[in-house]
Amino acid sequence: MSDEIAERAPTDRPLAYLVTTTGRRHLPYLVGAFLSTLVATVLDRADVFVLGIAFDAMFNDQSYVLPLFPDGMIPTTPMDQLWFTVGLLLVMKAGDIAAANISQVMRGIFSQRVLDSVRIDAFDTAQHLELGFFNDSQTGDVMSILNNDVNTLEEFLSGGITWLLRTTLVLVTVLVFMSLLNWQLALFVVASAPLIAGVNWWFSRVQERLQNEIRSETGALNARLETSLSGIDVVKTSTAEPFESEQVESASYGHLLARWESKRISARHHPSIRLISGSALVVTFLVGGFWVATGPPWPFSGALTAGQLIPFLFYTQQLASPMRQVPTLVEQYKRSQAAARRILGLKATETTVADPEDPSPLESADGHVTYDAVTFSYPSAEERTIDGVSFEVEPGETVGLVGSTGAGKSTLIKLLLRFYDVQDGAITLDGRDIASVPRKQLRKSIGYVNQDPFLFHGTVMENIAYGDLDADDAAIEAAAKAAGAHRFITDLDDGYDTEVGQRGTKLSGGQRQRIAIARAILSDPPIMVFDEATSHVDNETEVLIQRNLDELTADRTTFVIAHRLSTVRDADRIVVLDDGTVAEQGTHDDLLAAGGTYANLWNVQVGNLDALPAEFIEHARSGVVD
Repeated sequence: MSDEIAERAPTDRPLAYLVTTTGRRHLPYLVGAFLSTLVATVLDRADVFVLGIAFDAMFNDQSYVLPLFPDGMIPTTPMDQLWFTVGLLLVMKAGDIAAANISQVMRGIFSQRVLDSVRIDAFDTAQHLELGFFNDSQTGDVMSILNNDVNTLEEFLSGGITWLLRTTLVLVTVLVFMSLLNWQLALFVVASAPLIAGVNWWFSRVQERLQNEIRSETGALNARLETSLSGIDVVKTSTAEPFESEQVESASYGHLLARWESKRISARHHPSIRLISGSALVVTFLVGGFWVATGPPWPFSGALTAGQLIPFLFYTQQLASPMRQVPTLVEQYKRSQAAARRILGLKATETTVADPEDPSPLESADGHVTYDAVTFSYPSAEERTIDGVSFEVEPGETVGLVGSTGAGKSTLIKLLLRFYDVQDGAITLDGRDIASVPRKQLRKSIGYVNQDPFLFHGTVMENIAYGDLDADDAAIEAAAKAAGAHRFITDLDDGYDTEVGQRGTKLSGGQRQRIAIARAILSDPPIMVFDEATSHVDNETEVLIQRNLDELTADRTTFVIAHRLSTVRDADRIVVLDDGTVAEQGTHDDLLAAGGTYANLWNVQVGNLDALPAEFIEHARSGVVD
């Protein structure tokens, strides 16, 4: 799936695109980093240039001439020239240190702000995508993008782009100084550049393919690890630890092979660059040495002094040094390129459930819900999950949704919440198509409690407050009392300030459920949905929650999805679904008297199996009846 996300990137140069588009917001820091790095680079390379000229002036009776310095500023006697040179070197070194420090600060601020923007933008995109995206994509892939890929980008911005900026300025500065010393010898040294460029180009192409493979294997490994640890209770109860270890080992081995191939190519690249750059130094010394000792060899002309050759050799090494580091930079660049491609791919993913261009604001809702010939199927499903469903729910009415597993009960609610959009027909709220209502306003009108309540790491109060982030402590406490949670909360060691643990593991199932109910009713929504809200609690807790629900649902439109039919027997109306269609609807007593699907489900639950018709038993054998 990570490869599919990467394919959505809108450009073939994702790293440059990501840095430039995001970096525009923080351009002053980049400009400051460039200027300070330029100053530091020039001053750091100028000392050898000054020493060479000073050496010739003091010991070879040459003129002491420096660019940008008027003749009257430079002493004429050897001793004065010595102290002038020492003072100039100290000033340049102090300037170099100051500029380098400013450059480091500016680069750090720029890289961290860009990374912060990239991470937040990618996360905002992810959380606004429709639920179907997370069903089709493994959470490990998305987490890999938000963590691993952003961290990889951080390595490049903090190290790679710094090295690239500095190296570019070093190469330009060194070439300028070399040209000032002897432009002919400078051209001779630069002649080796095409060979190095060719080697680097080949390496770059290979590494791009390998880094894409590494990113894919990393996503698969993360997904495997997350799956194993998220289901650790199932793993342990099934004594499947050896199997999970084999699965992780297999994913880890694929990751290892991809990285090993990248390292193997790098091992070939480094010696090749070192051989070329080392040869360039030896040849330069040989040619320069003959030039100083015997005069210019063919095809060179003019004089070359020892004071020019010595800094020239130093610059040749400095010219070669960045070339030797190119393999590391290229490898880092390709990793970052692959990471940026996946980040951009995620950011470019468009939701199929979007707010309308011309929205119809929903200031308040009465809770009149209508399903009008609604049809829907999941992208990967061969058959329709919902097929022409129609029914109407009046404001304040409590409706139970029942049916066998896969009948479409939860899907109807997901469509009401616009986790998905209907493919045919319409769902209306107070006469308005919900597709015309802004999603935030629609979902604020619906309080949703599912069978497996999710609590965030934090306190009890923070988890209840999630239902309305503007609510005060009094409103939170009132919601907890309404949900029957206040008493047990105050019995906790720290009351409302008690930490619930990851996913609420420090609380019992019933306690988590009641906190989830308090969270759902905090904003006082006109519509409530309880999706198997008591399926995972004991009988005593179910009775307590059910008593609270009867009070909470008064004067609210309420949907109750249930496998335990006893929880909906007092509903104003029960809608029975079968294979994505409405099989029947009515009160509990009416449906029992009708002797249809509901009556059969009821007989199964109360153990009256002899009353079941043969066709129902045959249907149950091909599916699951709850």
